[in-house]
Amino acid sequence: MQKFRRGESKKTIEISVVGGGFDVVLLPYHVEFSPGSYIFLKYPEWEQELLVKVRGFSNKPSERILDRFRIAGNDEVIAIMKKITKGYLFENNLRDVKIVREEFDISRGVIKFIFTSDRKLKLDKIAVSLSKILHVRVEFQQIGARDLARISGGIGVCGFEVCCKRFLKELPSVTLETAKEQFIFASPDRISGICGRLRCCLRYEIEYYRDLKSRFPEIGATIETDRGPGKVTDINFMARKIRLAFPDGVEEEMDWNPVGIESQEGQNEEV
Repeated sequence: MQKFRRGESKKTIEISVVGGGFDVVLLPYHVEFSPGSYIFLKYPEWEQELLVKVRGFSNKPSERILDRFRIAGNDEVIAIMKKITKGYLFENNLRDVKIVREEFDISRGVIKFIFTSDRKLKLDKIAVSLSKILHVRVEFQQIGARDLARISGGIGVCGFEVCCKRFLKELPSVTLETAKEQFIFASPDRISGICGRLRCCLRYEIEYYRDLKSRFPEIGATIETDRGPGKVTDINFMARKIRLAFPDGVEEEMDWNPVGIESQEGQNEEV
């Protein structure tokens, strides 16, 4: 670093202390960083470093003298801001808030904390208070279990990386009715993903099952057979069988071949 020559007026640097207030520090030598930069500086009388944001240079008098400094890495800045934020949330009885990701745009001076919580929270007032402490604009975004799985990733029951992490751009809406339409009646824990919600893959074949169901008669419908008219009492869509009740009290199971399904599957096998 280039030191000032004797007789030159010594400059000062105005700073915002991350986690604190403002200060003015005397520069005993030439420095080369621009306003908006983050640096770790040390005073001669202190052992620890201090993370600060450079506000600008001036000739304001100061009793504090810069001992040494180093440029702060982006990850270091985020880590310290996150630590301060977690402490602030803890002090404000928001201990159930779990920060899962941070997005820091240093050019705009904005840091966004993406979090999860068991309850629906609006942290606008907390964000305003933290902005004054961190000297950046603070934003909070709450996400649900599905979005958390997309961020965290993991292995699904199929043995592959979960779809939401691997390729899904939008998370589909999946309900228990979606599973029932595919004739899946397992317990919720067996058809749930690592997020605890119903698996996204339940949406993949739903149109096929809806089409298949449309090709069967409805429960209660009466159809003509060689044995006479029979009332549909049960349907096994996967086995393609229906159970009929006849006027004489006899029940009989018979095959049902939906129109269009056979030829469609045969074409798929040839491909």
